[in-house]
Amino acid sequence: MRHKISIFLSIVMVLLMAAPALAAVNLDVNGRAYEPANETYLENGITTVTLDVIANTVGCDVTYEGNNIKIVENDNVLQMTLGSTTALLNGAEKTMPKAPEVINGKTYIPLRFVFESLGAKVDWQGQSNTVAVTYNETRDGLTAEEMMAKSTAVMNEVGRYKMVVNMQNIIDATVKETGKDPENMKMNMDADIEAWIQMDPIVMYLKQKATMDAPEAPNPAPQAIETEMLMNQDGIFMTMPEIGWVKMDLQGLDFEELMKQSMTQDPATAMQQIKDMGMSLSFANDQEKNGKQYWVLNCTMGGDIFKSDYFKQISQQIPTLEPGMADIQKMLEEMDLDFTYSVWIDKETFYNDYMNLAGTMKFNMDIPATEVSPGGSMDMAMDMKASYTMSDYGLEFSTPDVTNARDFEEVMAEQAAQMAESQDIQTTP
Repeated sequence: MRHKISIFLSIVMVLLMAAPALAAVNLDVNGRAYEPANETYLENGITTVTLDVIANTVGCDVTYEGNNIKIVENDNVLQMTLGSTTALLNGAEKTMPKAPEVINGKTYIPLRFVFESLGAKVDWQGQSNTVAVTYNETRDGLTAEEMMAKSTAVMNEVGRYKMVVNMQNIIDATVKETGKDPENMKMNMDADIEAWIQMDPIVMYLKQKATMDAPEAPNPAPQAIETEMLMNQDGIFMTMPEIGWVKMDLQGLDFEELMKQSMTQDPATAMQQIKDMGMSLSFANDQEKNGKQYWVLNCTMGGDIFKSDYFKQISQQIPTLEPGMADIQKMLEEMDLDFTYSVWIDKETFYNDYMNLAGTMKFNMDIPATEVSPGGSMDMAMDMKASYTMSDYGLEFSTPDVTNARDFEEVMAEQAAQMAESQDIQTTP
């Protein structure tokens, strides 16, 4: 028996010595916690992260060709190869403490070596198991936060602009109804949006053309939907098929105050909102487009936005949601969210002419039981990409006449009554 125990312990020790010791590590960027979509690992004293962490936090350009990785940040060029500890930094050969490798389909690289090669400072905070990265660039004497705040103030000061958006969503949901087998639903949704925005008084008018495609549905033909929406000091209005304009009556909602909180004209307040929302800002490499020079900001946002004071203040503006707000708040706080968007700011005007967004969100939602359904839960994952173009600064725009808009609740009540009547007719012998 003793021999068997000794052999067992020896095997365990060999396995422990042979296997890499992976441990999760916290990441802090410029004094702010950052939760990437993929885990940060500490392996034998070396912290490794995925390539997107470097791009999101430093704002560098990353290209990947075969086994070769190239990172460009301002005047620094770093070249690496999968499986090799030899790197080239601005043409000079360097030795890395660990070779880049692929784990679960993601390429991991040594954090300290890469960050410091690009000019960042890296510290280890052992008590909290945290890697602290400091990287503060400036453009035109402004930090990334100050640049974003100034552009926001300029956009608000000009008062009006047009925004064109192209958006693609891929949705994968699994519905688990109590007592039944799970059902999977996949859907693609593409949308083209034209929006006109005015700051004082607050007006937002948009037209949307959306195409929804559910390949695995019984009727897989894509469905096209066109809608319009108007938000002003009188409320929120939208069009419904075969009905026309309806008014959404959200009692207690101060829409103008809500919009002012989202589109503040005060740069100092805008900077504070950026921090409160848990956004991480960094400068990407400058760009040129259509003959104009642009500063580019990379912004990253995780699920901690829903735990922020900013979101709580926004949610308090919608008292009609209060009865179910606790469940909604819990779902949002547990949401796995990872969004990155780049903002292109004109160097002459400080207008935000372009923006690109990409990200994923995953969440679980409880489905309450009703008279016709036993309830259950739904797991949903959504991949999103969107491009924005802003123009027509300062130009006036017209909005549709909504004086004859019907009440949304009345319309829904009528449709419910018609559906119930139709079911009674079908079931009557």
